[in-house]
Amino acid sequence: MFIGFTRAVAAIVAGSMLMLSGVTMATADTASQARQAAAKVQTMHDQLQSALEAEDFAGISDRLDQLRPVLDSIAGQPGFDSSMDELREAKLASAELDAKIEEAEMAMLSNPIEMITGLVQGLLKTLLGLVGSLLGGGLPVRT
Repeated sequence: MFIGFTRAVAAIVAGSMLMLSGVTMATADTASQARQAAAKVQTMHDQLQSALEAEDFAGISDRLDQLRPVLDSIAGQPGFDSSMDELREAKLASAELDAKIEEAEMAMLSNPIEMITGLVQGLLKTLLGLVGSLLGGGLPVRT
């Protein structure tokens, strides 16, 4: 009888360990995905900032076109619920900047950078907030 009880306890413990290891693996996978997403957003931030510093209007527009799919891919991933506010804000800021870029292109200004600098800086700040949110609050980023 004692052997039967011991086997039952062993089976329960083994089952619990397998369940916990599965949860741990899922958590590690989500954390890995969050780090990868944060790295992509950080790279896009850095490229956008470089284009702004170089006053490269076409470069800003190109980087913005490259940013949209990155933000969309993050939105489609499960487990990033805590980052949804920052993601929504980044998408809105990028859409607003895109509209302003089109407006500047149509106006054929001699220096269209002046028209979009504030929006680009706002988007850069939002992207840093998204990186921090994806990483759980810490910001190991360069500004």
